[in-house]
Order: sequence, then structure tokens, then C-alpha cells
Amino acid sequence: MVGVARKTHPEIVVIEGDAEDLPYPDSMFHAAVSSFGMNHVPRPQAALAECRRVLKPSGRVAFTVWATPDVNIAWLLVFDAVARHGNRSATDAPPPGALGRPEQCLRAFEATDFTDCSAEVVRAEWRLPSANEFVAALSAGTARTAALIAAQEPSALPAIINDIAGQAERFRRNDHLAIPIAAVLAHGRKSTE
Repeated sequence: MVGVARKTHPEIVVIEGDAEDLPYPDSMFHAAVSSFGMNHVPRPQAALAECRRVLKPSGRVAFTVWATPDVNIAWLLVFDAVARHGNRSATDAPPPGALGRPEQCLRAFEATDFTDCSAEVVRAEWRLPSANEFVAALSAGTARTAALIAAQEPSALPAIINDIAGQAERFRRNDHLAIPIAAVLAHGRKSTE
């Protein structure tokens, strides 16, 4: 991602760093954003505290994280299929973070002294031609779910994909699947003090 960003926008400075120890001075930015990154941080509150530190007074922070599988049908299809035909504990990837519900995001903001906070589930549809394309997209574009799929015994993958395909058919619209997907969008403001 860093390489693509640098190549696509060479005029923008792209720096790699630790979200829990940002390489910036205090009160430097008006805004801090994270798109599906906060769910990979070992200590989300530490990362939010760092965002607060580098924000100017009244600066805003916003992030998205994947919603829990009970509302994120795309993830539920995979997790249920793996539970039925594979091994949910086959990967060494840590479990999803503690921010998959709006109230968890609000508690994290409260613990890091942000104000004017809100968090809501946002829903969309993931349009794909088939279950095979769905699994391929997850395998290529996610971290934990890709690790879970890759850790399955090769002999179990056809049954997992067939299960996903069967369950996903209820979301078929003509020549494509429209799989419901959900995330939490959260934002807050640093106080003026």
C-alpha cells in the first residue's frame, strides 16, 4: 500500500510508522484518519491517544473498522463455512479487535478524552460475480480473514467455498452476488483545552 501510494502520488510524503508511537510532534495536524487500520492495532486506545496527541485543539479523528460478523454478513459467511468445514483456530492471527461495535468505539474515545464522538454501523453491498471471486477478494485484500482462509487444509477449501456459495445465493441478483457488508464509522474531536 505504501509503494502504491508513493508511486501514484509522488508529491505526497508517505511515512511508515507505529500507530501507537506516531513520528510527529504534538499538536501538528487538524485531522487524523484510519480506514480499516484501527482493527489491526494491538492497543487501539494507545493509537487513539497518539492521534489525540498529534492533533491541534479541536482537531478531528475518524476511523472505520469492520463490524462484527453478526451484522457483517460477508464475514459471517466465511466464518460459518470455516466452522462447518475447516478449522476456525488454524491461524496464528490474533482475534479481531475490540472495536467492531459502535459502543466499543465510543468507550475507546471516552477513555482517550475525545469529545463530540459518534459511531455508527454503515452498510453497503459487495458486488461480485461468484463465491470464488468473493473468497479470492478476501484472500487478496484482507489480513485476518485471508490468514484464516490460507491456514485451512487444502482439502477443506472446496467444501468451504461450496458452503459460502450456497449461503451467498440468497444474495444473488441476476448475474452477480450483492453480499451485505458492514463497518463501523467513528469520529471524535479533541477538546480545545
